[in-house]
Amino acid sequence: MISMVIDSDYQCVCISDLPPVYKHNGRVASEYSGCNAFDHICEGKDAWKMAIDQCLATQEDRTCEFCNEFDGVVSRWRAMMRYVEVGRVLVTIHSVPYAIHKLSSRERDVLAEVALGKTNSQVAGSLGISLSTVEKHRSHIRQTLNLSTEQELQLTAWIVANPDIFNDLR
Repeated sequence: MISMVIDSDYQCVCISDLPPVYKHNGRVASEYSGCNAFDHICEGKDAWKMAIDQCLATQEDRTCEFCNEFDGVVSRWRAMMRYVEVGRVLVTIHSVPYAIHKLSSRERDVLAEVALGKTNSQVAGSLGISLSTVEKHRSHIRQTLNLSTEQELQLTAWIVANPDIFNDLR
């Protein structure tokens, strides 16, 4: 998990840590104070901006997902914005399996049902689709996320559905 304070001009006031690819390139967190928070966002800038603006306006938590690109490496992140004070939000971000964004919205629906431990027939009933459609979605999800076994699919689905579960282990 990485935490940062972002101001209303989308500038990084401070940041707790950096993604591994930044560190491998010799970067340190202090270099990013005063930098534009959009500098390395390659997908999801509008969602990021909207979440910050809404958090500042309503003082209510907001979330979004975005892709970050640095030195040719793209990673997907889930961000939680929390109001700190006038003009500033605390943003905590967690890495999400990168290829998740390549799944269709229906495949994400199936993945969410898998995270609940549902069988294929239960997923079909919940989503109002056929059993063969569920099986095709699960197969495509495993292929897209490069998962070999059903156990890997279930674990990945659970981690995606519960991104904050490992925070207390740090």
